[in-house]
Amino acid sequence: MSTLKTSLVVLLILIAGITVAAASISVKNIAITPVGDLVSGQKPPNPVTAIFTIDFNPTGGETFPSGETLTMSTDLENGQWSYITSLDGNPNPAVTANGRNLNINGWVLSYPSKRELSMKVTLNGEVPTVTTSGNKTIIRVAELSGKSEAVSGSEVIRERYVINPADKTKAISDVKIALTAFRALIDEKAQAGIETTGAMEKYSAANTAISNAEKSSSFSAAQTYLTNAQVLLKDGQAALDRAMAQQVINEAQTPIDQTDGLITYFKVNRSMGNDPRLAQIIQKRDRAADLLSEANDLLPKNDFTGAKDKAVQSSDMAKESYNAALVLRKDIGEANPLDSVTKGIGGIFGGAASGLGSILIYIVIIVVIAVVIVVGIVLYRRRRTDWDELA
Repeated sequence: MSTLKTSLVVLLILIAGITVAAASISVKNIAITPVGDLVSGQKPPNPVTAIFTIDFNPTGGETFPSGETLTMSTDLENGQWSYITSLDGNPNPAVTANGRNLNINGWVLSYPSKRELSMKVTLNGEVPTVTTSGNKTIIRVAELSGKSEAVSGSEVIRERYVINPADKTKAISDVKIALTAFRALIDEKAQAGIETTGAMEKYSAANTAISNAEKSSSFSAAQTYLTNAQVLLKDGQAALDRAMAQQVINEAQTPIDQTDGLITYFKVNRSMGNDPRLAQIIQKRDRAADLLSEANDLLPKNDFTGAKDKAVQSSDMAKESYNAALVLRKDIGEANPLDSVTKGIGGIFGGAASGLGSILIYIVIIVVIAVVIVVGIVLYRRRRTDWDELA
């Protein structure tokens, strides 16, 4: 039992001896001007100013650990630092330094913990030159331990987006090229009879967004406009794809309707409802209608490629059905516009005489033409005789 107690006491002592590094600084009241994105490559370079305050939180009996380092850095060019420490509210003379980095030894900032220490820092610099737009650090403040590692919770970073104007120009140019190609596609499809109203509305909205991007002085705002334009282009292409699919579906309906007309004729006019040849035509027609229904079901799912494929399959099947119906109509003697007359003659002479009726009708036509010619000649001769007598 005594061994257990001893072990517990040792463990408590070890736990009590463990210290967790905590940040000794608090960075407050950060103000960076100008606000918003920064533009690289301007002549003269655009100035940037950052002002902030550092409060020191006493730990281990010191306002700041003497064995550590307060570090500050920036990506700004021609950085000029100025800091004023205040002890118990009394400011010391300003200290200045140049460059991207500023390191202050801990012993300079180490006072008894009963003292109150703060620091006001001002950084002036210029927007860095960049070849690619991206975030750059305006200020980084951290407390470094003896291993030159940032103490947990002490690091504070403020960044700004630095624009390479060429990136904005290229981004706008790329979207404008895509927009021009889309407009050409709209015109092409409009000439083909495809409904392009929805696509044209998206095109107009995208064109306005690009115009706003060109006018914007803020890269983030310009990027928002460009992103919006790209979304509108995508939506416009979808609207055009939908219209193209709908056009194929509409065209596929035509041979189905034509086949329906012939089927009705066979059933009603010719009483062929039980004819096996007609059954095959109806079977293909129904399959074409099913494929077209599947095509229509794919439109709400935005599967326009699938919808067009189904519609094309439907059209092919419907055309097969329609052509088979035309063949059947020809087989039953209804392909010739004179069939009704022939049929009447065949009815007079009997069903077996339908072929003879076809021959007779052509003979009758030839005889009528011959009679008309003879009568014309006779009338002409009489008229000429009358003219001769008058003369």
